[in-house]
Amino acid sequence: MQRDRVYSKEEMKKLNEKLKEAPLWKMIDMRIASLKWGRSEMTMSIKDTYLNVMGTCHGGVIAAFADTVMGSALYSTGAAASATIEMNINFLEPVMAGQVLTGRGEVLRKGKTTAVIRADLFVGETMVAAARGTYSVLEPNKQK
Repeated sequence: MQRDRVYSKEEMKKLNEKLKEAPLWKMIDMRIASLKWGRSEMTMSIKDTYLNVMGTCHGGVIAAFADTVMGSALYSTGAAASATIEMNINFLEPVMAGQVLTGRGEVLRKGKTTAVIRADLFVGETMVAAARGTYSVLEPNKQK
């Protein structure tokens, strides 16, 4: 996998269509906006069904999104399969229904079997959460 690899719009469209088949993606409407080696950008529109009893987006939904943003960044390096070993997240601001959450993932270090990745989540220009995770690298993908 080339470090200067940038996914085309057509590749992004095919990847998003494929990912929509996953049950989590059907439940939480996420979209990959861009991928390049070691980096991902995704968006998610916050729906009323994601809210907790306080009227803000449930932290579990935000954490699932952050996990997916980090996994997508790892995918862009040539890892076809991975699993989260551990993850932490700091919630900085509440997220409300109708807002669009943007996640930017970055692979900080990738070895043969593990990777450390971070995701910063924003609503507009305001950072609302910061996450870091360790992932196992299970198998390479077959892309050139």
